[in-house]
Amino acid sequence: MKALVWSKNKKLELVDIERPTIKDDNDVLIKIKYSGICGTDLQVIKGNETIVSDIVLGHEAIGEVVEVGKAVTEYKVGDEVIIDPNQYCCDCDYCKRGLTNFCTGYNGGLKIAGINVHGTFAEYFCCHTRYLYSIPKTMSHECAVLVEPLTCCLNNIRAAAIRENETVLVMGSGPMGALCQLIAKRRGAKVVASENSLYRKEIVSKWCNVVLSSEEMTEDKVREINNGRLFDVIIDTVGNQLEKAISLVEKHGRIIPMGMNKVFSASVKPYTFINKGISLIGASEYNMLFADTIEMLESYENVGSLLTHTYKIEDYKEAFSSILGFDMETGERRDINAMKVAFEF
Repeated sequence: MKALVWSKNKKLELVDIERPTIKDDNDVLIKIKYSGICGTDLQVIKGNETIVSDIVLGHEAIGEVVEVGKAVTEYKVGDEVIIDPNQYCCDCDYCKRGLTNFCTGYNGGLKIAGINVHGTFAEYFCCHTRYLYSIPKTMSHECAVLVEPLTCCLNNIRAAAIRENETVLVMGSGPMGALCQLIAKRRGAKVVASENSLYRKEIVSKWCNVVLSSEEMTEDKVREINNGRLFDVIIDTVGNQLEKAISLVEKHGRIIPMGMNKVFSASVKPYTFINKGISLIGASEYNMLFADTIEMLESYENVGSLLTHTYKIEDYKEAFSSILGFDMETGERRDINAMKVAFEF
C-alpha cells in the first residue's frame, strides 16, 4: 500500500509498504478515507518535533472497517469509524487511575500513531477496537475527520475553565486555533484572535470579535479593544508565544501553552506569576474525550467547512506546502492558502 513515511534522512517519502494485518482477536482493519495534516506533522518537517524514523506519519483519520478480529462484536465490515491515535495500554499505574493520557505502557510512554508507531497517512490502518468510535449517521466525513483535533482543543478549553463574558485571546488561527475560538465563543467568551495570514484572518473573522496581526497585538491595542483590560485567558496554539502571552494576560488570568514545539524555550520571572496571580496550565494529551467531542460536534453547524482542501497522497508536497508557509522542495516562502488540509484516499 502507499504510505507517507518519515525517513532516517528526516524527509517525507512516499513509499510502498505492506498492508497491516489483524494480529489480535480484538483488532480491526480500516480502509482510510480521510487523514488530516496536523500542526504536529508540520513541526516535524520544520525540525521542532522529533518522532521515530521509518514510521508512517498521520494521526487524524476516519475510515471504513474492512476486516475484524474473531472477538470483535461492536463493529462489522462496512462500518465507518473515527480513530483515536493515542493507544493507552490499560495496564500501567496511570491507566489504572484513569489517567490514560499519561500512559507509560509503551517504552515508558504513550503509544501514539504517527509519532512512535505507524500512523494514518496510508491506505490502511489496524488497531484495537478500544481506539475506535462510530461516525454518527448525521455527521459528514468533513466533520468526522476534525474530531481528533477538536478533542485536543476541548481538552485545552476545559483546562482553561473559560467562563461566560471572559475575554479570551487565541494566538494563532490555524485549524487548532480556529477550533479553540469556536468552542470559546460557544461558552460565551469574547474571543480575540491573532493571525498574520490574510486568508485565515478572513475565515476566523466570521466568529471572532476581533482579529489582529502579531504586530498589531500590543498592550495599548488590547486595552483599546477590551475596555482598558488585558485578557482573562490566553491559549497559545503557535507554540512559541509564552513571553508575549505573559505580557498580555490580566491579573488572575490563565495561560495555556498548546502548540507543540520542543526546541522553543522561554525565560520567565516567577515573581510575575506570583504578583499577578497568573496560572500557567499544561493540559497534556486528551484523556478519553472522544465521545464528548462527537456529541458536542453534532450541535455545531458548518464546522466541516474548516476542511478547505483535500489532496491525494501522491500530491503530498503541494498539500504540505500550502500550509507550511514555504515550499517543501525549494524552501522558498509562500503564502498560506488553506485552513485545514487532509488526504483523501
